[in-house]
Amino acid sequence: MMNNHITRTTAKSMWPLFLVGLVVVLVMAGCGGLPGSGGGDQATAPPEREESEPINPLPTPLPAEDVGEEAASAAKDTPEGTWTNYLRDIIAEQVSDRAQKITLLERYQDPAITKANLEGLVEDIDLVEDRTEFNTGGGLANSNADFDIRLTYANGDTDTQTCRIQVNMEFNEDDGVWYVINPAPLQIFAACG
Repeated sequence: MMNNHITRTTAKSMWPLFLVGLVVVLVMAGCGGLPGSGGGDQATAPPEREESEPINPLPTPLPAEDVGEEAASAAKDTPEGTWTNYLRDIIAEQVSDRAQKITLLERYQDPAITKANLEGLVEDIDLVEDRTEFNTGGGLANSNADFDIRLTYANGDTDTQTCRIQVNMEFNEDDGVWYVINPAPLQIFAACG
């Protein structure tokens, strides 16, 4: 008798679990989520597109300035003027450096190795956007320069990266020009990413 009572009590407490399981099975079957139901086993064709529906084009890359590989500027009478020239010259220096590296590889490296490494060889660098602002006072100017460059690799791929470098300048009263303190090449793989 006691055994019969335990069975009835257990059966009564199992009804809610049975109903929940049944609901889950029915929902999955309705969504095609059960194996063999056809929901995940077959590829579905994309919906037909109306001729009048617009196609979403690929995003257009931001316009960029090709600064070339010749340093052609100098310090100016404002921090912003000096920075504008300096930024373009440090990019031009890197473009020239990359061109020399590729020339060396073309002359001395096994062509099969060079070809295998094209995706890592930067061929050109363009300036996309400069957001740099300077703090000035007492004949000094400084900034955590913030700008974007576009790298073009030897295989044709491009990558836009944000660069941040510390720039310090001082004003020379003798000639009225703002000079960069410790000018240095742009380290694209350290300062940009």
